[in-house]
Amino acid sequence: MPALPPTRLDATHVYRWALALRRAAALFEAQRFADLYFGPEEQLDADRFPGFRPAVLYWVATAERERLTHVLLLSAAGLTLDDLPAVAPAVIRYQADFVEDCRVLWEHLQPTLPFRPALDVAALGDILSLPSDWLARFNAATVLARRQPSAGETWAAWCELSLVARAAQSAETIRAALVLAELHARLDLPALVEQISPAFGQQLTGFFFTHVLEGVADAPRATGERLGRNGVFAEHDLTKTHLQPLQGLLGLVGAWLGGPPLVVETHIRTCSFQSQTRVVLAAEGHDRALGRHLCTLCAAFDQSTLDAVLPKWLAPRSRLHASLGRGDEACRFTAEFGSR
Repeated sequence: MPALPPTRLDATHVYRWALALRRAAALFEAQRFADLYFGPEEQLDADRFPGFRPAVLYWVATAERERLTHVLLLSAAGLTLDDLPAVAPAVIRYQADFVEDCRVLWEHLQPTLPFRPALDVAALGDILSLPSDWLARFNAATVLARRQPSAGETWAAWCELSLVARAAQSAETIRAALVLAELHARLDLPALVEQISPAFGQQLTGFFFTHVLEGVADAPRATGERLGRNGVFAEHDLTKTHLQPLQGLLGLVGAWLGGPPLVVETHIRTCSFQSQTRVVLAAEGHDRALGRHLCTLCAAFDQSTLDAVLPKWLAPRSRLHASLGRGDEACRFTAEFGSR
């Protein structure tokens, strides 16, 4: 990432939205409005801006991911947030650091952007979960992108929606980190995480494919799957391997005939969830390594997604071989097809 001003949190991991906005500005200047708002038609395999719509949907989905983390853990423990009174004020305290960093970065970026809408810092600071009207605002911004893609109103609508969704994700990440720490002190946290993993993957997949994509006004399932696959590039530095159709078909035939399964890999080098979780845990005097439990849930979601989008005869299987939360340099996932 090009040089950014000093921030309280690690900009490389936490503030990828700033890099995304720089890349969005370059697309605007080039008048590549379809790529700017809707993203490329192809599935991405390297670090680039995925388009505002995929980016916002990813931040929305990950806000729900972090919310499910603490909701399901607490439910399995027979508790609610009301039973942990220290959590709510701590969320406000740590979220204030995130919002202050956003203000600093916004002021730094503004001179390089095509328009200069003001950042409502107070409103951003009030966001502690996804606003109930996010989907209506998303669909309204989509209409603007189609009708007046070069207008300042359109640019401002998407910038605002991006930061709203990202702020909601931040607040839920902080809340989940605090709940992890509280439950670790009281119960067998690894057992709880394993217990909720299947439901976590299924509910998060259901949220995206049912609640989100059915609400997006003009996204058939195929388009929605591309939105989901590409949106991750707004938040993470990652690479994916992809197979051409013929190569994939030959690989599957070989697997069915007794050969090794067909394998594709994903390498993720940055993770805002881990970065923010570690900051909160350390500040609260807890073991930073508790963030490794997020990796277990991430793996469960990856498997659930494969099960949701691919036919059963492909026998898809996700494997997590290394992860940032466990101290590795990157997360490495493989997806196997044709396993026996």
